[in-house]
Amino acid sequence: MNDSPRASGASKIILVGLGVVIALLGLLLAAGGIKLASLGGSWYFLIGGLAMAIAGILIARSKVAGAWLYAAFLLGTALWAVIDTGLVFWPLFSRLFMFAVIGTVVALVYPLLKRANGTGTGRGAYAVAGVMAVAVVVAAGNMFVAHPSVAPTGIGPGLTAVAPAHAQKDWAQYGNTEGGSRFAALDQINRGNVDKLQVAWTYHTGDVAISDGNGAEDQLTPLQVGNKVFICTPHNNLIALDADTGNELWKNTINAQSKVWQRCRGLAYFDATAPLAQPTQPNSSPVVAAALAPGANCQRRLLTNTIDGRLIAVDADTGEFCQGFGTNGQVNLKAGLGDVPDSFYQLSSAPLMAGTTVVVGGRVADNVQTDMPGGVIRGFDVITGQMRWAFDPGNPEDRNAPADGSTYVRSTPNSWAPMSYDPAMNTVFLPMGSSSTDIYGVERSKLDHTYGASVLALDATTGDEKWVYQTVHNDLWDFDLPMQPSLIDFTKDDGRTVPAVVIGTKAGQIYVLDRATGKPLTQVDEVPVKPSN
Repeated sequence: MNDSPRASGASKIILVGLGVVIALLGLLLAAGGIKLASLGGSWYFLIGGLAMAIAGILIARSKVAGAWLYAAFLLGTALWAVIDTGLVFWPLFSRLFMFAVIGTVVALVYPLLKRANGTGTGRGAYAVAGVMAVAVVVAAGNMFVAHPSVAPTGIGPGLTAVAPAHAQKDWAQYGNTEGGSRFAALDQINRGNVDKLQVAWTYHTGDVAISDGNGAEDQLTPLQVGNKVFICTPHNNLIALDADTGNELWKNTINAQSKVWQRCRGLAYFDATAPLAQPTQPNSSPVVAAALAPGANCQRRLLTNTIDGRLIAVDADTGEFCQGFGTNGQVNLKAGLGDVPDSFYQLSSAPLMAGTTVVVGGRVADNVQTDMPGGVIRGFDVITGQMRWAFDPGNPEDRNAPADGSTYVRSTPNSWAPMSYDPAMNTVFLPMGSSSTDIYGVERSKLDHTYGASVLALDATTGDEKWVYQTVHNDLWDFDLPMQPSLIDFTKDDGRTVPAVVIGTKAGQIYVLDRATGKPLTQVDEVPVKPSN
């Protein structure tokens, strides 16, 4: 006769509850495994799911074999994961973490199973549970440690020397160039000495003191022109610093406020004394000349679009508001949008300087309601602040502001990410989002389906559409284009070089489009997706 104590009523409830949870998760895994296998994928999820479901049923029936079957499943899953992905953290973590947590709980209840069967105490399983718990905690902690996504192969190209005459002097646009190259022609800092850099100076904006729990984040790319560094804070305060010392030269406290999404990613810069480039490509409108009286303030000006819907111009030399630009240096960007509650329409990405036209888009909040402000894109005169054109995705033929009592079409696709500009073509390239809301597309119009999740090319002077290329048809998954398009010279298979615009997507795709036509320069497969209700 075995004198081990039998499981109590409470123990049986624990075993039944745990077993049912494991069995249901196993059935879900198996169902997904059937779908994956039917598509030609791995059979492991089907096999593993069935093993997990059976283990759960056995545990619910207080059978010790259930724990051993789950242990075999967990060991098999670990071996499969290593074979399938190698020793790479994120793929292993996603395949093992949940199952390891469940395995830790199974090890903890193993003594209950032993007592329920009258076969001993099974207390040695507590040590196994302890080891597994430590492993789970370490793995969870490693989620917050940077892990390489791609192992480097080779050492890459050698250092490219930069002649002093061609060394970069300024970083005057958000992406360095109007086309978003983000490449600095400098070689003083290189792979051989980058680890020896030391902090030269630190400047505190003071903005953190007025952060108000509204998601304020410093996501800025500063501008540097001559010996000045220009920065904006999450509340759109504008600051000029001495590049060598970090000393504050001036500060304009704008203190823009919003309930959420408080940030300023960048600025635009314009020098009225610099020569203007005119387009060299056919079918491009000439750049409108800047008209600024000699001696007027703001010969050099900074522009910011604020989180609360203003376009502001200040003197880059003094920080004072530009007289003659809008009203005391400010333009109301909510004009013509209709009902715009706080945080429904915001501007977080830098405005784009396209010749003498300042181009701004705007972020329209996702998933609030179907009646939202429109995603109109507008171009303003850099000197006067007067609107030159509006491109309304819901009314693309009309370049004018709405008549009194009317608004731009509501809930249309917007352009919230940074834009790019090609001076030779006088063309602005816009990464477009989708109309509100995500998931629910019943109320979308034909034009919503035309401009959502697309790259849009507009004439910088007139706002006329040149072409539009869509990356997702009927985007219901928030796959709006999230980055500044890059302008490159692309070499085709026949050796010819074509001006191209390149953009990445949230789905991990990279599109390479002809800058003049919007046609793909690399293979793009149109893959139909089954409709859903």
